[in-house]
Amino acid sequence: MVPSEEENDFIVLENLTNGIDISGTTDKKASGTDINSLNSYEIAVRNAYSKSDYQENQQTSRQVSCRKTIFGIIIVLCSGVSVTATSQLTKSAYEYNFTSTSLANWLSRTSLMITYPIITMVLYFFGHSHRDTFKEAALICGKDGFTIKAATIRILPIVILTAVSTYCYYYALTFTSSTDVTAVFSSAAGFVYIFSLIWLSEPFNIFRLFAVILSIGGVATIAYSEGLGSFGVIGVILAAASAILSAIYRVVAKKFLISPSISQATFFLSLIGFYSMITLWIPTLILDMLDIEPLSVESFPWPLSGIVFFHVLYNFLLAIAIAVTYPIYASLGPLFAIPLNAAIDVGYRQEPFNAFKILGTSFLVAGFLIMTVPIPIMLRFSAKIRSCITCKEAKKR
Repeated sequence: MVPSEEENDFIVLENLTNGIDISGTTDKKASGTDINSLNSYEIAVRNAYSKSDYQENQQTSRQVSCRKTIFGIIIVLCSGVSVTATSQLTKSAYEYNFTSTSLANWLSRTSLMITYPIITMVLYFFGHSHRDTFKEAALICGKDGFTIKAATIRILPIVILTAVSTYCYYYALTFTSSTDVTAVFSSAAGFVYIFSLIWLSEPFNIFRLFAVILSIGGVATIAYSEGLGSFGVIGVILAAASAILSAIYRVVAKKFLISPSISQATFFLSLIGFYSMITLWIPTLILDMLDIEPLSVESFPWPLSGIVFFHVLYNFLLAIAIAVTYPIYASLGPLFAIPLNAAIDVGYRQEPFNAFKILGTSFLVAGFLIMTVPIPIMLRFSAKIRSCITCKEAKKR
């Protein structure tokens, strides 16, 4: 009977306790000196404690894994609802003759400032001082901590990228459905891989290349379903531009946000909110003065406050997901939003959802799921495929 993986681990642990080498050969020094100096009672006690410690560690590991999974599922559901609510409320705002997309963009990005103060209060409740929390969070600006110069150099380019990305996302909703915009935006994961190959020298992976091809094919299929030359295609192009800019932002952020803590992630968002507040009002004012996106009390929609709230909630959940659960759960929220948006668009807004849209959305979902698979699992899977091919060729010979 072949022992299981857990039994093998315990056998190794037990053999090490008894002075036996892992390879099965006897460690003469251990067996000749240590073991002879112990009587059978002491050996039995040592083995018993080793077994109990191993079982306790295994149980603790399972509990942590279960807790992370539960938190992850909750975050996926809540973030999916947040993305859906943001898209649908933005769509509703345009139905109220709201034209100032730049204002919605400025308010949404500026409101991110509240994320770090909220986390600071929560951490203080659990015994972390404000000084220690800030000292850790400020490391995202560099090894010397927070300075205006370092924060401006690192954050301002990201503010511009995320502002244009969010603007394209919102503006795309004036031309096409929330389902199309959400589905096309999910292709950002594929573009992240392309830019990582170029700028971060990430190793080439055939499965991720296939995911990129699926994502691009999905965008093209949805664009075709809208009818070439129609306004719907403009919405698809804007959503794709939003995904590309978002991918660039994520790759840039990877350079100095490596496994960030929850305080660092939220401080990063708050800095984005602060720099958005002091810069993004300028295009809003210019567009209003040029009468391109006029502001008026009559066209100020009630869904705007909901857009801001759910935008902040989604980013806040993303920051928490990075710290308390597995990375894959931080990515699945927008994917869960696709069927939610589809249900609302078809059932409430009576939006057409033809075969090409279903096919394109399926391509995008498949590509997104492949991109979320960790590289070690991909490598093991590819090794099994190579092994099967090698075995078949050996049998033919």
